[in-house]
Amino acid sequence: MNAYPGIFRVRQRFAATRLVDVTGEVVRQLGRLSLQQRVRPGQTVAITAGSRGIANIQIILRAAVAFLKRLGAEPFIVPAMGSHGGATAEGQRHVLESYGITESTVGCPIRSSMETVLVCRTREGFPVHFDRLAYHADHVL
Repeated sequence: MNAYPGIFRVRQRFAATRLVDVTGEVVRQLGRLSLQQRVRPGQTVAITAGSRGIANIQIILRAAVAFLKRLGAEPFIVPAMGSHGGATAEGQRHVLESYGITESTVGCPIRSSMETVLVCRTREGFPVHFDRLAYHADHVL
């Protein structure tokens, strides 16, 4: 009897929809959220930037920053990547830089910290942590 199950080659094809105007689409989607009714001038908005290989992430973030600034908000970027970048604030900043995400390319500060706030525990007792800088922002995107 063979110890391993049979193996089959599978090919998967994903839809290759291409977005021509990334900035315009970001503005359209953010516009659908009625943020102008929630975000007030002078309020801070933490915009999360992950490390999961999102296509055009720099363009997306720059468009989101510009949108929020038009509302009078004060956006800033926070790395949202757990242990990537060696689980250090500076390492995570370097990961963002490797994606072309810098303060000059997205148009707002990048605030990186490994400090968290314990917001709750799951039913099983596991702690749920949230980035301290994002937690203290008025809004998180």
